[in-house]
Amino acid sequence: MSGRRWAILLGVAAVLYAGALRSGFVWDDLLTAVPARPLGEVVTERTGSWYRPLVMLSFAGDRALWGAWPTGFHATNVLLHVGVAGLLASLCAAVGLGAGASTAAALVFLTHPVQTEAVTYVSGRTDVLCALFVLLALLAWRRARHALDAWAFGSAIAFVAALLCKEAAVLLPLALVLPGTHPAARSPRPLLPLAACALWVLALASTGQHALRLTELPARLPAIAIAALTNARVLLWPSDLHLERFTAVGGRAAGVALAAWVALVALALGLVACARRVPAGWLFLGIALLAYVPVSGVVPVYPAIADRALFTAEHFLYLPLLGLAPLAVGFAMRAVPARAAPLLPALLGAVLVAWGAVVIDRNRDWHDEETLFRHTVGYDPPSARVWFNLGNLALRDGRLDEAEQRYRAALAREPRDGAAHLNLAITLDRRRAFTPEAEEHYREAIASRPALREAYRGLAAHFAARGDMGEVRRLLALADGIPAQP
Repeated sequence: MSGRRWAILLGVAAVLYAGALRSGFVWDDLLTAVPARPLGEVVTERTGSWYRPLVMLSFAGDRALWGAWPTGFHATNVLLHVGVAGLLASLCAAVGLGAGASTAAALVFLTHPVQTEAVTYVSGRTDVLCALFVLLALLAWRRARHALDAWAFGSAIAFVAALLCKEAAVLLPLALVLPGTHPAARSPRPLLPLAACALWVLALASTGQHALRLTELPARLPAIAIAALTNARVLLWPSDLHLERFTAVGGRAAGVALAAWVALVALALGLVACARRVPAGWLFLGIALLAYVPVSGVVPVYPAIADRALFTAEHFLYLPLLGLAPLAVGFAMRAVPARAAPLLPALLGAVLVAWGAVVIDRNRDWHDEETLFRHTVGYDPPSARVWFNLGNLALRDGRLDEAEQRYRAALAREPRDGAAHLNLAITLDRRRAFTPEAEEHYREAIASRPALREAYRGLAAHFAARGDMGEVRRLLALADGIPAQP
C-alpha cells in the first residue's frame, strides 16, 4: 500500500481518536491490561473462560514501554486500528476493487462510530488484533502456490494467531474456499489453515468450558433475528452507541418473531445482490457472515443469561465490518450512474465528517469509569454489573446514599449476586446503621457465594460493632478456613 494512503489513514485516525489518548483505564482494563505479571503467567492465564495469550502479551509489551501510563495503551490501540484499515485497503486492491474504492473502504472501516468500543476501550484490543491477523492470513493465502508451501503455512499460523486473540475468528478460515479469495483460476486447497483451526477447535472443546447449548437455540431464534436487525440499524445509523447492549430472549408474539426473520432474510438477499455486483463480492460477504455468526447468539457468549438475553456488544461488529465496508463501497461505485459518479467523493466526505463527529463525542464517554458507567445506565441494560461498578465508585468516594441505590438496582436485576449483597451490607454498616437488613445481606452474600471470605469478615465486623464477640470468632474461623482463590 502506498505511503500516501497510510498517511491519510493515520491522519484521519489522529483527528478522530485524539480524545481517546486522554482516557484512563476502565473496567476490564484494570484486570487485564494494568497488572504486571510474570511472562509465564501472561502466556498461560485465561481471560475469564477464554484463552487469549497474544492480547495479554501485547498488554505486557505496553507495560514494558509505558508502565501504567494509559495514553500509551490507547495509542497502541489506535495504531493497530490504522494497521487493520491499511491491510484491508491492501486486500481490497489485491482483489480488484480499485485504488480509490480500496481507500474509501478503508476509511469507512476506520471511521465508523461503532468501532469506538474496540478502539477506545483498551480491552477492546482483542477484536483489533484478531482482525489484523485475519487480514494477514488472507493476504498470505493469496501468495500460496500450492497447499503446503511457506505462504500456506504462514496463512495457517496467522489464523491460529487470530484465534489466540479472539475466538470469533473460528469460521473465517472457510473464507479461503470462496470465489475471489485466491488469484489463481484453480486455487490450492487450504488444507493447512483449515487443519490448524480444526485442531484449535478440538483443543477448546477438550476444556469442556464452552457448550453449544443447541437444544436452547429455538427459544433464542427470535432474539437472534431482532439482534441482527438492530445491528444493521446501528451500522446504518449509529445514533445511540453505548456499552452493554442486550437483546431480550422472550416476551415476543409469534407474529413479531416471524416478521423479524422475514426482514432478516430480505436483508440477507439484499447483501447477496450487492455481492454479485462487486469484485470479490462473495469474499467480502463471506467475511462478514463468517465473522458475525459466532457472535450472533447461535452460541451464547454469556451462557449464564442466555435464557433471558443475548449479549450484542458493539465491538462484535468490528470483524464483520472487514467485509461489509468493502461490500458497501464497491456496490455504491457500481450502482451509481456514471453521470453521478463525480458526486461520490463528496458524499463519502460528508458521511465521514458526520461519523467523525460521533466518534469524537463517543470517545468522551470512555474518559473514566464514572463517565462510562453513568452513560451506560441511562440505557437501562438488564445486566447488573454496570450498576454494581457504579455503586463501587460511589462507595469508594463515600457517597453512601448513591452507593446503596446502585447496589439495590444491581440486585433487582441479579438477586443472587453475592458481591452486590456484600457491598450493600458494607454500605449500610458504614452509615452506622448495623441493622438487621445489613446482616441479612451479609448472609445472602454467603449463601450465594460460600467461598467469599470477605462476606464472613464483613459479617464478623458487623457483629463486633454489636458486641457479639462469640459470633465474631466463629465467623473469622470460617473465613480463615476458606482456601485462597487463585
